[in-house]
Amino acid sequence: MTNLNLARTTDKITSENYPYGFALRTTKTDYLEFSKKFGFRHCSQTVNPKTGRLNNPKKSTYYSIMVLGTDDNGHCKSFVLDYYGNEGKDKTIAFFSDVKNWDLFTAEQMQFIYTDFAVHLRADIQARCIYSGANFEDLKPLYENQISLVVQGIKDPQINFFNQISFDWIAIEKCSIEGYNPFTIREYKLV
Repeated sequence: MTNLNLARTTDKITSENYPYGFALRTTKTDYLEFSKKFGFRHCSQTVNPKTGRLNNPKKSTYYSIMVLGTDDNGHCKSFVLDYYGNEGKDKTIAFFSDVKNWDLFTAEQMQFIYTDFAVHLRADIQARCIYSGANFEDLKPLYENQISLVVQGIKDPQINFFNQISFDWIAIEKCSIEGYNPFTIREYKLV
């Protein structure tokens, strides 16, 4: 993450003297829109300097986790996290383990984030079984405590359980069968 001064997910960031076309300047407001179904998206809205009326907002695509912040130059930037790969999960866990970052989100948003994390953990286990040949019974104890903490977070989203979550990726990777390829052709049938 670059050096961003992060804002609460419910706050709006207003920029004055924002370029509007080639010669005009206006006011721009950036904010996050949150949906319990889709997650977060970055929205921005400018004022038409000719009429003084608000233009229609511009909206990005939805992401599971997004925050806004300002860089050293005062420009608004969005920061996105995900659960993809071991590194993505570790970055997300580290981000939420920091109390400053945890406090940026509402309880409703954290319930969505915990739920989304639970879905990704389940998919991760299934993918390791299907595509790496790992045995579910071998993976189960390596994920059990983490899933339990995430479920507790879904039930009580005001408590930060991320600072208790960590994965032993080396042990998890050892559950995979070396050279396993589920896409090899084992039998030919003439039709």
